[in-house]
Amino acid sequence: MTDNGNSHPTSGDLGGGASASPIGEGFTLPDADLIASELVRTLPLHRFFADKAAGIDGLDVLVHAPAVRGDAESPDVDLLFVRVHSGGASPAYLLPIAWGDALPAAHEDALLVAGEGVLGYDALVDPAAVTALGRALAADGALGPMVLKKVPGAELPVPEKGRPMGVEQSNTSVIFDDEVMMKVFRRLHPGVNADVELLAALSAADCASVPRLYGWAELEVDGETYTTAMLQEFVPNSADGWSMALTSVRDIIREADLQPEDLGTAFGFEAAALGAAVAEVHENLAAAVPVRGRVSGEELVAPMRVRLAHVAGLVPQVNELYDAAEAVFEKAAESVDDDGVPVQRIHGDLHLGQVLRTPRHWLLIDFEGEPSRPWDERRLPDHPLRDVAGMVRSFDYAAHFPLLTGREDSRQQRFRVAEWADHNVDAFLEGYASTSGRDPRDEAALLDAFILDKAIYECLYEAQNRPGWLELPLAAVARLLDTE
Repeated sequence: MTDNGNSHPTSGDLGGGASASPIGEGFTLPDADLIASELVRTLPLHRFFADKAAGIDGLDVLVHAPAVRGDAESPDVDLLFVRVHSGGASPAYLLPIAWGDALPAAHEDALLVAGEGVLGYDALVDPAAVTALGRALAADGALGPMVLKKVPGAELPVPEKGRPMGVEQSNTSVIFDDEVMMKVFRRLHPGVNADVELLAALSAADCASVPRLYGWAELEVDGETYTTAMLQEFVPNSADGWSMALTSVRDIIREADLQPEDLGTAFGFEAAALGAAVAEVHENLAAAVPVRGRVSGEELVAPMRVRLAHVAGLVPQVNELYDAAEAVFEKAAESVDDDGVPVQRIHGDLHLGQVLRTPRHWLLIDFEGEPSRPWDERRLPDHPLRDVAGMVRSFDYAAHFPLLTGREDSRQQRFRVAEWADHNVDAFLEGYASTSGRDPRDEAALLDAFILDKAIYECLYEAQNRPGWLELPLAAVARLLDTE
């Protein structure tokens, strides 16, 4: 490889442990072995790394390619595709890595590689790097080996400015000119990405209850295609449903004389509008991604029983309620007639944090499905009541969360937040029924089973990740089973 004073190794160069190459005046790129060993050390410290519990046994850098070359205003940025060996699994991660002699201000936790005289850090926390990446992708249709696929008719002008969204999640989102949001997928899976697939179908159907998709990016590695990013409409002046609901609950707690239906911020109108939006998305998904087939009651509840047995073995409080929960699932199975029920593509992980309120309407976002489910299972057809149940549980979480984290917790407050939850769940279901023509309450046994299944899932999640919150879903399970 010719040393031109600003060259980078390709993935093939690094595969054999190539010597360092200059990446700008005063900088030298660490060799492949050092990069890999540093990532073993630093990756578990990042929020997007999903395999913290298992740790890292080893790591292979399969692709290391230049994305953008830096200038006086921005750093060099490379794309790394790495395969992590962790607890018997080998998940893949995408790492846009920027090189410089210092970390961005207020982002000391962004470090990925510490080399001799050079630091490699997460490029997506650096506005200058984000801007450079956005400009290159829009102008060239690619970032190194990562290729942009545009939705027909979509326009993606070269942005003037990019910035991190500032919300740490399993994926990372950045904003270009307050018009386009790019979600970068960190943990990668080969094949079709459900988020891109469903948003593309809904955008083509002109569904008003989702942001419009503009395109996505793909990377081919060892003969398999990975979706690495998606670009969609950015919605300014929007608020997430979780934050809005919490504000309403706190108002109810603070204003003791007001009833949920009387308080302007009580959320009832918003809950009804949200129910209508969910119903619209379900109708559009059924038409845009047609699925033929029906499932029996036993087939519907079988995964619920598997989850119950799994969680009961890990959370003793759930094990104590095993028989009562099993009875709910049995009742649900028996409520389905011999013809079964139709299934379709759904959101799969719907809650108040997955919806945005704009000045005009509600939008549903993040169609990747339930994080705990295997990737290939997330695209399987399911019953729309799963999404409805997710929202019902989210209203309950929002209602009781302030009491968990607040200084005061009285019998009166518990009554009032339960009243808030009931009022807004009813409004949500009314809104759903008015748009879809199908009232979820007409399938009460099935709806109860989906709600209970979601609460049991929450028990495991909180037990493993936030033990201090475990009482929230446990109390819900007890209420659902009438064992309080």
